[in-house]
This record gives sequence, structure tokens and C-alpha cells, in this order.
Amino acid sequence: MANKAPMKDIVIILPGILGSVLQKDGKDLWAVSGQAVWKLLSKTEETIRNLKLAQDDSEAESLGDGIRATALMHDAHLIPGFWKIDGYTKTARLITDNFDVTVGDIYNDPDDRAANFYQFPYDWRRDNRANARILKKLIDKRLRCWREKSGASDAKVILMAHSMGGLVSRYYLEVLEGWQDSRALFTFGTPYRGSLNAVNFLANGYKKLFLDLTEVMRSLTSIYQLLPIYKVININGEYHRIAEVDNLPNIDKLKAQDALAFHREIEAAVEQHLKNEQYLKSFTTMPISGVQQPTLQSAALMDGKLIASEDLPAILKNRFDLGDGDGTVPKVSAIPIERSQELDNFFIAEQHGGLQNQAQVLDNLLNTLRMSQYNLSDVRKGEPQTAIGLSLDDLYLANEPITMRARLVGLPNSATKLKADIESVSGDRPALSLDFVEQEKEWVLAIDDLQPGLYRVKVRTENNSEQAPTPVHSLFEVVRN
Repeated sequence: MANKAPMKDIVIILPGILGSVLQKDGKDLWAVSGQAVWKLLSKTEETIRNLKLAQDDSEAESLGDGIRATALMHDAHLIPGFWKIDGYTKTARLITDNFDVTVGDIYNDPDDRAANFYQFPYDWRRDNRANARILKKLIDKRLRCWREKSGASDAKVILMAHSMGGLVSRYYLEVLEGWQDSRALFTFGTPYRGSLNAVNFLANGYKKLFLDLTEVMRSLTSIYQLLPIYKVININGEYHRIAEVDNLPNIDKLKAQDALAFHREIEAAVEQHLKNEQYLKSFTTMPISGVQQPTLQSAALMDGKLIASEDLPAILKNRFDLGDGDGTVPKVSAIPIERSQELDNFFIAEQHGGLQNQAQVLDNLLNTLRMSQYNLSDVRKGEPQTAIGLSLDDLYLANEPITMRARLVGLPNSATKLKADIESVSGDRPALSLDFVEQEKEWVLAIDDLQPGLYRVKVRTENNSEQAPTPVHSLFEVVRN
């Protein structure tokens, strides 16, 4: 692209949990990008065994198990019922297509090679503290080289982080004082206060058809650091923090307490930094949050089991404006505590896995990055006036109908029609454009005879006027019986 804008700072993209390729002894261990996960993991139990975290040390740069992160998952990847991300290609191309940057390899470049666009894959199984320390060591080296070689002595770092990558970034910026070398942190769906999905998988396990990742998930330090830090567990009508309750099924209280301590470290550091005028003037955090999607909000202990639901916990009762999220991260969790009252938080009707690629998000991010002073308060956005809320399963059997349900928010159903554009990610099959059928207060689409594979879906209105809601994107997988 001609006339690319100059970029004097270093830009770094961080993925979410599961979003980095992992290799063991130089061979791919976890690389499900652009393919159906069942094809990879159903072939070998060794892959699953190797992912299990035997021990973790937040001070150690390496665990000595031969596993290391080598790249980001650039294409769509889906772990049915747990995680689905529509890749990071568009996010990266926002930078390379629009800015004059030098692309580098943050781990492997020679110490004297100057670059200012990096991606930071990391071992997402580990304590986020460990990955933050690794990030700091690399940034200190790369930023020093860039400043010397480029002549931009005042260059800083801009972090663009999806989901859990935002927690790694926050620990680096706040606890490890990385803010002094940073200009901004942009987060896409980061669970600043945790996600109920993590509670559900720890308590009830993860087993989908032939795929059982229960032991793997329960071994991961990172999963515990995704637990909600506010009172979300309903026990006999009273709500509690997870780390403060004994004998929750399959949840290690000591690990939960350490995970809560991780968040409290960040909070304490932020509290001190907010008293620092230089911090307030030179650094900013910009959260980008998905809304209007059905999202788990709390869990109840019933007959020895934790049952997650969309019921708001007591602390949020009568706050119906907080009763949704991006399908993974509740709305109340998607904004840092210290930014709760800010007016420039960015909300958009989109699902968790598509936030980092959403056209309106990227357009606003591009304009923000182009601003010489990065004055984010000039790009204030409230909640969308209209929205599409989408509900569908992650996994379907080949002989069952695929049912999607959607609702229009802020727009009467009669004003337009809803359509689903479906394309195959893992096979060469023709794209489909199908119409939803209006049924009372929702829209329903049932699809038969889709071949096994991984699919991307975009739900949009037929009316594409300026008043129309932005499309919502998701992934689902069809498997053989």
C-alpha cells in the first residue's frame, strides 16, 4: 500500500489462551490453526498428555519440558465448547498494510537488528507472571535497539492484546513497571475480572465426544487466573468469591487463592500509579469489549456440583445493562476496575473470538493509532444503538441439524431480515448465504447436511444502512458420528 503512515513506536500483538503454536523438541504439539481440532487431537493421546502442566514456576523463563511457543494462530481455531478465535491475520495486517514498519521476530532476531512490529507467542499454559517477565526482558532489549538504530529516542511500545494476552500485558505494565516504556495498551475482550467459562471447565471438566481435556485444563495455572475475582458463586442464596470457598468441586483452593493474588498485585500497582502524574499523562489503557451476546454470569453450588448460568450475581442485581457480554467474558469483567467510570470505553455487539478482527473495531483502532498524541478520549464510543445477539453451539454431529438463534436489539424485527453467511475454513466447499426465519421474538436458522469440518459464520441484517447493526461473527464445527 502506498503512502503508509510512519510508525515510530514498537507495536506488539499478544494472543489469548490457546492462541500460540506450541512445539515440543522442535515439532508441533499444538497447532490447530485453520483446521478442525478433532482431526489433530483424536489421533494421539500423547499430544494431550504433553499439554498437561506438571509444575510451574513464575520466576523460571523455561520449564525444561522442551515446550516453547513459536508463532501466533493466524487462522481460525476452535476448541468446541471452550474456545473459538477467528485468527490474528487481520489484526496484524492492520499494522503492516497501513504503517511503515519493520517486521521482526521477537525471540530470534539478532540483538542488533532493529524492528518495530512484533508478535509475542507465549506458553499459554503457564502463570501469566512468567510470560510477563519474559515479555519485559524481550521488550527491554528490542526497544533499546530500535531507539538507537531508528533515531526515535522517544519511541515507546504499543501493546495490542486479545483476551488473556491482556492479563500478561497488565502484569508487565503495572507490576513490572513496563508503563514507563509504553504508550498504550489496547485489549480485545480481556477478562480483567475473570470469566465464568473457566469456573465451568475446572469444576465440571471438558469432554466433548472423544475429546477429553479435563486433566489438561485443571493443570494449567493460566486457567485459574481466568477465574472471576468478584462474588459469583451462589451457595444457599449467598454469593462468594471462588478463592474464599472451601471444597468447591475440582477447584484447588490454594491455586485459586494464588490466582486472586495475581489480580490483587495488578490492582495494588495500578492504585499507586494513579497517583503518578507522569503515568496519567503518558500512558493509557483502551479496552474494547463485546456486548449483547448471551454470556455466563454466575454459578450455583447444587448437590455438590457447580452449575453455571446467565443469572447475574447479587452484586449486579437490578443492573440489567450488565447482563450480557461477548459470549465468553461478562460485560462487567471486560473493563479494568479503575476505568469503570470512564467515558471512552469501547463497546460493540460482537462475539469474543471476532473482536480483534471486527471491521469497525479495526477502523477505529487504525484512526486512533494514526493520532500523533494517541489521544484516545477523542474517540469516544458508547454502546451501539442497534445490535445482533447470536447463540449457537460450538460442536454439531453430522446427522443433527445446526440451529442458530439470534435476536435484534434496538431494532424491530419487522424492520429487516437476518442472514447467515457461512464459509468452510477446513475444506474447499462453496460458501452459503441463508435466511433466518422470524419466530416470535427471535430469529432461527436450521441447517441440514453440512459436511464435517470447521466453519465460519457471519450473521448480518439484509438492510446495510448506517442504522443497521454491525455483523456478528462466530465459528462452529461439524464432526462425524
